[in-house]
Amino acid sequence: MKIIALSLLAISTASLMSATHAESAFDPNGKTLTGDWGGKRTALAEQGIKFDANIAMDGSYLADGGYDAHQSPTFGTQFAAGTTLNLEQLAGWDGVTVRAMVTARQGQSTSLEGIQDPSAPQFANSQANWGRGNSGSRLSELYIEKNFKAQGVNVRIGRMGLGTEFNTMACDFQSNAFCAAQMGKWQGKLWYNTPVSQWGGRVKWQIQPELFTQVGVFEYNPENALERHGWNLDTQNADGINILAETVWSPKTAINNLAGSYRAGLLYNTADDAKNQYDVAYKAGTVGKDRSYGGWLSFEQQLTSTGEGRRGLHSFGNFTFHDQTTTQVDNSQQLGLKYIGLFDGHPNDILGFAVNRVHVNERYRAPKAAVLNQSAEYNMELNYSYYPTPWLMLRPLVQYVVHPGATNKVDDAFVVGFGSKVIF
Repeated sequence: MKIIALSLLAISTASLMSATHAESAFDPNGKTLTGDWGGKRTALAEQGIKFDANIAMDGSYLADGGYDAHQSPTFGTQFAAGTTLNLEQLAGWDGVTVRAMVTARQGQSTSLEGIQDPSAPQFANSQANWGRGNSGSRLSELYIEKNFKAQGVNVRIGRMGLGTEFNTMACDFQSNAFCAAQMGKWQGKLWYNTPVSQWGGRVKWQIQPELFTQVGVFEYNPENALERHGWNLDTQNADGINILAETVWSPKTAINNLAGSYRAGLLYNTADDAKNQYDVAYKAGTVGKDRSYGGWLSFEQQLTSTGEGRRGLHSFGNFTFHDQTTTQVDNSQQLGLKYIGLFDGHPNDILGFAVNRVHVNERYRAPKAAVLNQSAEYNMELNYSYYPTPWLMLRPLVQYVVHPGATNKVDDAFVVGFGSKVIF
């Protein structure tokens, strides 16, 4: 399977390497750093072969507070390369595509090395691209998709991250309290976001142009998340399944006649091995349970518009609810604002501010009350995403964490950061 995925990527990579000196490379008005490869990229796309790649970096420095302030800055990076093959164009298979993506993460975490007390880990992480630790290459996506156009049904089967299919959200912040599917943060021992993938499938039904519902079934295999198992494709240590359902309404004219997106979903997990699914009021793994559940409500809504594309004020929010028997976090709330295109001439720049509250399950906290003596952790971030070109993003930011790890034995943390992303 590893050979198959890398072969798909090689189709596009070979084209990229053969045209590194294309005149359109580094075009400040282009969509990608490598440009159109002398026209070959467009030609391949017209044949049904698309290539994408990017590298992102999250830099973080604990300027004050936390558990051990004034250490050196830390940097977490992720490289991703993917290929999408349109088999309708390539082989005449109506409505069929194949997607493959490989990722690699390296770096350190300021949350682990400076903000948190080892006996009270921070629930969020200052650097979203550090999540799931360092790893070599990892197969993050390999699936086949079939679109039944007449019925409004879309089916995907293969290797996927749950957060790319359900509870999705934009990632315009560095803290993972505001980046990607929030279910993967607060019920993360069961729900694996990208870059981790698992076997599964999902069926989406487009009921109306602005309304769809979807259901997914995915294996639950804790080995998939281990650093050394980025290419683990067997199901030998799978322990039950994740069942997900979600309904999404995306009105084009909601508040102030502007577009929005509203989601509601549920998770049910059937793992029954005590080391994976247990009562959090007791020592980990001692009192097993055979199920867990969770749910979410989320929205993204544009509030004002300058009349030019997406420019204007946007709001977003995520609210999650979790099983109080099996989950350390029983609920979380997240609210934020983004102003896109604050300055003329920079329509893609984003000024963002967001606040997150992570409420700790009282049943989990009670045996550890001497350390976990606060009911919640709070995360805040203010940033500015600057796009000097469409393919380059530079993001200065500040973060503030109140009660990291839900304890007052650690000072509130003030973090200065800098993120970047390059699209190839």
